[in-house]
Amino acid sequence: MQTGDQHAGMGAPHSDRSTGGDVVLVNGHVMTGSGSPSAATAVAVRGGRIVAVGQDADVREWMGRGVEVIDLRGRTITPGFNDAHCHPMYLGFGLQQVDAATPPNRSIADIVARVAERVRSVPPGTWVRARGYDQARLAEQRHPTRHDLDPVSPEHPVLVVRACGHIGVANSRALALAGIDRNTPDPEGGTIDRDAHGEPTGVVREAALTLVQQAIGAPTREQIADALRAAGRQFLSEGITSVAEAGIRTSDEMGAYLDLAQAGELPVRTYLMMMIDETLGPLSDLGLRTGFGDAWLRIGPAKIFLDGSIGGRTARMSQPYEGEDDNIGLWMQDPQVMKEKIKAAHRAGFQCCAHAIGDAAIELLVMAFEEALAEQPRPNHRHRIEHSSILRPDLIDRIQRLGAIPVPGTTFLWAFHKAYVQNLGMDRIRYAYAMRTFFDRGIIAPASSDAPVDPTNPMIGIQTMVTRRSEEGVEIWPEERITLEEAIRAYTYNGAYASFEEDIKGTIEVGKLADLAVLETDLRTVPPENLAQVRVDLTIVEGRIVYDRGAAV
Repeated sequence: MQTGDQHAGMGAPHSDRSTGGDVVLVNGHVMTGSGSPSAATAVAVRGGRIVAVGQDADVREWMGRGVEVIDLRGRTITPGFNDAHCHPMYLGFGLQQVDAATPPNRSIADIVARVAERVRSVPPGTWVRARGYDQARLAEQRHPTRHDLDPVSPEHPVLVVRACGHIGVANSRALALAGIDRNTPDPEGGTIDRDAHGEPTGVVREAALTLVQQAIGAPTREQIADALRAAGRQFLSEGITSVAEAGIRTSDEMGAYLDLAQAGELPVRTYLMMMIDETLGPLSDLGLRTGFGDAWLRIGPAKIFLDGSIGGRTARMSQPYEGEDDNIGLWMQDPQVMKEKIKAAHRAGFQCCAHAIGDAAIELLVMAFEEALAEQPRPNHRHRIEHSSILRPDLIDRIQRLGAIPVPGTTFLWAFHKAYVQNLGMDRIRYAYAMRTFFDRGIIAPASSDAPVDPTNPMIGIQTMVTRRSEEGVEIWPEERITLEEAIRAYTYNGAYASFEEDIKGTIEVGKLADLAVLETDLRTVPPENLAQVRVDLTIVEGRIVYDRGAAV
């Protein structure tokens, strides 16, 4: 019997998918993803599928010649984690950018110093990009401005994007390249912050941020593929075997995914959200819709953005933001137009979804689903509400009646609770990412990180769901705590359900794909407030070890 960690490491993931691996894992604690405690200690895999789950004695018949046997030594094994809403392309590109996250940065000066360091390392005229700050966690309690960035970057265009991805700060050279000056009007669905004299401060929100990003230019198909490989390595190192890519817009983006899938190099199983404005027409003309593809790469829902973010005060609310009586956030387009686009996607046979964070945006989306289903009923539609952040009891009632799927950002409160409280107050976040309410109401809500908005690590999301505490330890509506087993289910089965794939993955059951994560210890013995520190030892896809922490260090 082999003992654990004698493996070659990740290598080239999935270079041969003709058959899956054969492996038996024993002497562990199996969390099956059922949502309830399990007494199982062992799992057997043959040909990439699970063939037995139970006690060690129940899997001995599968320990034949050529079968790898791994002694878990009391460690926990779970289904491979499923991040139901993230941005692998942006994550991969972000790994190459300046780290502006808070922490480690604690002030604007810290971020500027990192930008200055990058500026010194690249030729003049080169774009310098950074990402990750949250102004609510900076010492200055404000966004950076061009005046902060200009002194260290007189010859380089610079763009620093907030963690949410909805707000950025451009220096003067970047604003000029984007054609933004005091005479530039706010674009539809975006705003340009201005000082008392009408001059742009450098802070650009939503569609105004897009103007700057367009000035940078689009990455090539090969660069996108490289970014996906980099993101995949990070996902696999954290036990993530399935993701939902939250926005395909271009043929190069789709092509990069297809190139990797056809070469057997796609690191993780991916469910693609197709942006309505850019892709619905061409896909419908070809007769393609949600579900086309295979277990590695599949077309998912048709998607649209309805509003912005809480941290940027651009999420569309029914009541004003704290201290701003004239600000209830932004619509990305005319509300009636967006509603009709969602209904058109429903008629075309797609699962539908939208980025909807504020309660007014969620209400518009629910209304669109209700009208679409009244006009063209469809059982088992599984329409999704991406983020579904600021809910009210009446909206929860309507979501339950519809059978819609909220996709909560289960790490948002851990990372951004301070901005949430500053911008909305405690009362309005009572049902933010309300997992206890979802479970009790029979609403299937898959967990997600929205990476690179939040860290990819599923254990942070699991800790947050179990404790309802922020990174600083602040408790946020503990009524919404769920059990460890329920949190694992949210990060496994619920994600598979949201992509119509619960019959092939998401739980450790006989017949399902052997996508598994081995944690370094028995999770049942870990204090809830320490769950985020638990590391993944092994990640297994179709019975093959694709990440081994022991070999990677």
